[in-house]
Amino acid sequence: MEKYIKEDDFLARWISGELSTEELKKFENSKDYTVLKRINDASQTLKAPTFNNQALLNKLREQTSAKPQTSKTRVIKLIPNWAYAAAAVMIAFGVFYVMNMQSNFNTGFSEQLAVVLPDNSEVKLNANSHLNYKTLNWRSDRKLELEGEAFFDVEKGKTFKVITNEGVVEVLGTEFNVISRNTYFEVQCMEGKVRVTSNTLHKNVVLLPGEAVRIVNNNFEEWNFELNEPNWLVGESTFYNAPILQVLQALENQFEITFDTSNIDSNKRFTGAFTHKDLSLAIKTVSTPMNLSYSLDKEERIIRLSSKE
Repeated sequence: MEKYIKEDDFLARWISGELSTEELKKFENSKDYTVLKRINDASQTLKAPTFNNQALLNKLREQTSAKPQTSKTRVIKLIPNWAYAAAAVMIAFGVFYVMNMQSNFNTGFSEQLAVVLPDNSEVKLNANSHLNYKTLNWRSDRKLELEGEAFFDVEKGKTFKVITNEGVVEVLGTEFNVISRNTYFEVQCMEGKVRVTSNTLHKNVVLLPGEAVRIVNNNFEEWNFELNEPNWLVGESTFYNAPILQVLQALENQFEITFDTSNIDSNKRFTGAFTHKDLSLAIKTVSTPMNLSYSLDKEERIIRLSSKE
């Protein structure tokens, strides 16, 4: 076996898709690659076996009491000795990764989380968001699922896809922000180029830096902005002509509160921002320009909104 493959963590890094491009290319051109790939492919289909303990014990007793065979059997080695040891290691890792092939990340109310992907791409999750992706073969299939809001800083390489219920964002290397909550979908491109495809409207558009799209009430909207990164990364949520319900949901996610919106016009739009550090100030910042009044129901822990008009 090639010397570099004998490294303690080489096979583990290969199985988990963490080899560098140079390492992977060298490995694929080696004489060992075909055998190891066959072993690895087989290990991915393994399931934990079930055992009949008593039957196994009886079988062992029969084998230990039996007379040793005197005849010799000629063995033709189709696989070199080192491959058996490698197979044991790979099967062990294979079973582990089959059971743990999904990486999941969640944030709660007012939480943020930074995630570094296997290719060194970075994802920053906003409050009440969920992200998951397959760790196996990540470098050849850079695809993840998002529910909530996240900012992406993607390393150049093969196609990178963000899958949401409402649409797909596809990039090669860029920075962008995605919101996918219930039926609301929004993408802002900060750097590079992204392709946004709607699942429901069967429409796609390519965004350049400073361009954004949203899908709300089954309508496709486009606008321009001047941010280099989303303000929620530094403790402030910013909106441009956003549906008031989306703004209120962002408040709920940051402060773990609930709004009663039954007495307001949900078609209203909001342009502005609110701080993540002061609940009272945040509510006033949103309610005042929208001409809304509010009261707190302490028993039910609900903020009831109503229109002043």
